Amino acid sequence: MKKKWQYLRWAFALLILLLLFLTLSRFDGWNLLHSIKQIPLWAFALLLGLQLATQFLVNLQWYKIAKFINIPVSFLDMFYINCQGAVMDSITPGVKFGGEVTRAVQISRMGNCRGEQAAALVAMQKLFSLSAFFFINLFAIGHLIGACGEASGKTPFLEAEYLQVLIYGILIVFLLMFFCLFLMPQRIKTYFQTKENTRFLWMLKIKSFFLTLLDQVISIRQNTKICIVLFLLSFLIWLIYPAKMYLLAVQVFPGVPVMYIGAVTFVSYMVAMLPIFPGGLGGFEGTMIGLLLAVGFLQSDAFIVTVVFRFVTFWFVMLFSIVFIAFYRMRLVSASKVFSV
Repeated sequence: MKKKWQYLRWAFALLILLLLFLTLSRFDGWNLLHSIKQIPLWAFALLLGLQLATQFLVNLQWYKIAKFINIPVSFLDMFYINCQGAVMDSITPGVKFGGEVTRAVQISRMGNCRGEQAAALVAMQKLFSLSAFFFINLFAIGHLIGACGEASGKTPFLEAEYLQVLIYGILIVFLLMFFCLFLMPQRIKTYFQTKENTRFLWMLKIKSFFLTLLDQVISIRQNTKICIVLFLLSFLIWLIYPAKMYLLAVQVFPGVPVMYIGAVTFVSYMVAMLPIFPGGLGGFEGTMIGLLLAVGFLQSDAFIVTVVFRFVTFWFVMLFSIVFIAFYRMRLVSASKVFSV
């Protein structure tokens, strides 16, 4: 049985390496170097610094939720877990399901807690993060459609009425789901508790997960301060992305409207959530370049901005995460040797 698990672990490791290789094969170093040369060094360094600050804030949010629900994971250990999740996010399509599973498994192992409790922590973080993301997108899409309509000289609402209604409908449905989960956790919990138990083990596990999640939501709702902090962190983390995008865009298009750049950023990330390419590759870049062209960017400038922004927010994060994982494991090996002596 032990050998069987070892074989499965090796097979999983090989699969991860294969997916990582396929993702890295899409990396175009020459285009990146050409694009970086068009950006001042100070701006590029500031972009990398802002991205590291983003990673720090994201980890802080995870750490605060874990601390609140009594999962004993240190800030450094949580950063290691998030780095593993970031690598998995980079090589799994769209909505990053692989990264969240990795985080839940590692939190359960390193925090010495039940799988349902670790999964509830992951769901809690998504509840705060995606609520802020979808809420901002309600304004981003409306502004984007209006700006594109003005740029093309057409009436924006008439040209994109059905698409606008469809996207708004989807966003509102998700927001209502999140708000119901947050505003009426006790009612939802009572509903699940009154349902008869099923003979299927996987359904029992799902029920146990939802009950654990609802217990955590009920608990966290009673602490207004932590709720406000977590929501503010979510908005701050998401708003740093258009700030980075604007800092980059003004280097090649000084007169670009800041609101439009923010809308382009959020809509591109929303498209990247579709489970098509690893890490949203392809869909993100195509959407961003198309939207930048619509506001008047030259094709070469739109390409430069997109390539550099994607490097900072995707490739740099993946490479930094791999390096941090390596150093973290070397630290563990060194510590184990010291204790063995």
